[in-house]
Amino acid sequence: MNRTVIALLTLVVLTTGACASKPPKKQFQRLAGEFVSPVHITKPVDQQSAVIGITIKSPAWVPNTEDRLYLVRVENERDLFEGSKLIPTSILAPPPGAGGGGTVYVQNVPPGRYAAVAFSTSEKGFGKVREVTLFLLPKTVVKQSDTTVAPGSISFMGEYEVGTSTMVLQEKAADPVQEHYFEAFWGKPLAQVIADLQMIGTPAYFAVHTVSVKQGSRDAAAEERFLAAAKRDLELSWAPVIERRRTAAK
Repeated sequence: MNRTVIALLTLVVLTTGACASKPPKKQFQRLAGEFVSPVHITKPVDQQSAVIGITIKSPAWVPNTEDRLYLVRVENERDLFEGSKLIPTSILAPPPGAGGGGTVYVQNVPPGRYAAVAFSTSEKGFGKVREVTLFLLPKTVVKQSDTTVAPGSISFMGEYEVGTSTMVLQEKAADPVQEHYFEAFWGKPLAQVIADLQMIGTPAYFAVHTVSVKQGSRDAAAEERFLAAAKRDLELSWAPVIERRRTAAK
């Protein structure tokens, strides 16, 4: 049984009783699925325009996938681990022969504080359907990626090498921060989803996983690699912003 069929069966169970009217799309679908337009690479809108980026090394980001990362907007201290304002980055389409991973950006981001909470992969399924898998980052990465963006600047959230992934339905698969962001994406608490699924048994595949991270770095070498990637990937009009950051880092 392929992933699409399993996902459809799971959705039927979770929406039992709501057949009288078409249920609204889950936030997971809106943020992580085919219903989200690509976040295109674009130009600065004015001199205050800022950009934020992060590098992820993951075997899940491979050719023929469309991948992105999700940030949380932190407006008070509680939002870091219990936030609700989620922002998708640009889509990364790894080229043929890529070893897994890449750098993604949010351009013209409002000044403020942000952290990384999840990333996704998207592969073409039947017809126009895209099979999306969401990977929830652990509390350590959410904390380490915490970054404040100043007007007219480029900010680096870090470079992270992703380790093993575990289906979120498994016992003790998620830490409390991952459980929170599961609910933020899926629209229901993880415990409730697990209870709902007990009537049919734990599925062999579920579209949300937790991941471990082997290592993360925000040192000068990692930032220089990020700035080189940004100079290559972003519109030429971002070059002065990138060069100002390079000069300040020396």
